[in-house]
Amino acid sequence: MADLVFAFDPAIDRPIPSPDALPAALAATLARAPLDALGAAFAEARRAGAAAVVICGRLLDPERSSPAQAAAVRRLVVDAATDGCRTVVVIEDATARPELSRMLGDPPTLSFVTPGAGVELDIHGLIVEIVSAFDPTAGDVATADLTAPRHRRLVVGHDRGLWQGESPANAADADERPTDAYSFAATAAAANQPHAFWVWGSRRCQMLPPGVHHLPPLQPRSTHEGSAGACCILSLVSHDGAATLPRPEWRSSWREHPTQRVGWRTISVESPAGGDEELATAIWAALERLVPSGRTTPGDPPAEIELVRCAVACGTSVSRRVRVGEIAAETLARVRQLYDARTFPVWCTEVEADVSEALGALGHARSGSRPGSTTSFSSALADIVTAIEDAEQPVIPPALAREAGWMALELVESTD
Repeated sequence: MADLVFAFDPAIDRPIPSPDALPAALAATLARAPLDALGAAFAEARRAGAAAVVICGRLLDPERSSPAQAAAVRRLVVDAATDGCRTVVVIEDATARPELSRMLGDPPTLSFVTPGAGVELDIHGLIVEIVSAFDPTAGDVATADLTAPRHRRLVVGHDRGLWQGESPANAADADERPTDAYSFAATAAAANQPHAFWVWGSRRCQMLPPGVHHLPPLQPRSTHEGSAGACCILSLVSHDGAATLPRPEWRSSWREHPTQRVGWRTISVESPAGGDEELATAIWAALERLVPSGRTTPGDPPAEIELVRCAVACGTSVSRRVRVGEIAAETLARVRQLYDARTFPVWCTEVEADVSEALGALGHARSGSRPGSTTSFSSALADIVTAIEDAEQPVIPPALAREAGWMALELVESTD
C-alpha cells in the first residue's frame, strides 16, 4: 500500500537523443520512454491505492508540446481519477498554471502547487499539505501546526542539473547548475520537524541536507546521471483492518519503484593486443556479463534498452590510446553486428580510450624523467593535472582536467 507517489521531470515533450544506427524497434522504444516512464508511475499509484501522484520538474512545455502529448498526459490523469487518485503538479512559475491547465483540459482531480499556494489533501483523516520548496515560508513552522498528530507538510523542490544531458564538468549554462538544496532547507531544521517531509528532485548525485530525501528522475537522459529512473513512494498511514492509523515510522517508508525504459551505463575493458576484432570480442564478452539495469529489488522489470558506452583502459600507454581511437569505428561496427533482438537489447553507443584513467604515473615524481628528456612534456602535463586533482579548490573540474590531459598527449603522439 502507498499513499503518495512522487515523480520527477517527466519532460514528455523532450525526446531522448537517439544514438546513430539504432535499430527501428529500439528507436521506437526510446521515443516512447518519457511517456512510458510517467505511465509506469501512474500505474504503480493505482496498483498501490495511492491518494495522489505528485509531479515536479518539467511536464509539458506549451511552446513545444504537441496536442497528442497533452492528450496522453490527460488520459493518465483521468484514468487515475477512476481509482480515486488525484494528480498534483508542482510548478516553479505560477504564470504557467493557466496554460498547463488548459492543455490538460482542466480535469477536476488536477491540482497545482506554486511558490505562493500549496495544496491540501485529506488522506485517511490526515491533513496533508503539499508546498513548494521555492516558497520562502515553506520551512516556517509558524505557518502551520507541524506538531499536530494529524498534520503532515510535504515540501517539494528540484534543481535543473543535467537537464541538457551534459557532463557536470562541461555544463556552462547557469541553468544547468543545480540550485543548492540547502537554500530551501536552511530556514528550517528539516530533520527536527516530526511532521514535515522534504523532497528534492535531481538528476545529479549530490549530498543533500539531513532530512531531505532524493527524488530521482523517472527516466535518465544520458550516461552522466548517477541513478536509475524511478518514482518514489510514501506511506503515511497503517491499515489495520477497516481502521487506518498514522504510521509512527512514516518517514522510513520512502522507497523507489523503477520506471525507466532506457538504461545507461559505462563498462570498462582492458585494452587487448591486436586490432578491432580482438577489441570487439573483449567488449562483447563484457556485455554478455551485464545484469539488466533498473532493478531495485529482485523481480523488478529491467529497462527495455541498455545504451552502453565502452571505456577502454590503456594504462599509461598513450600510443595504445591513439590506436584505440583509430579502430573505434570498426570495433563499434563489429560489436553492433552481434546485436540480437531476441536477447536483452543492449546497444553499444561508443568506444573510446578511458578518459578517467589517472595520469599520475607519468609525472616527474613517479616516472623519473628529467627536464629536457623525451618524456618531459608528458611528465609536466601529468604534474599539472595531478596538482589540479589535489587542490582544495581546483580551477577547473578534475575530471575535465584529466580528460584534457589525455587529449593533449594523444594529439602529440598522433603527430609524431
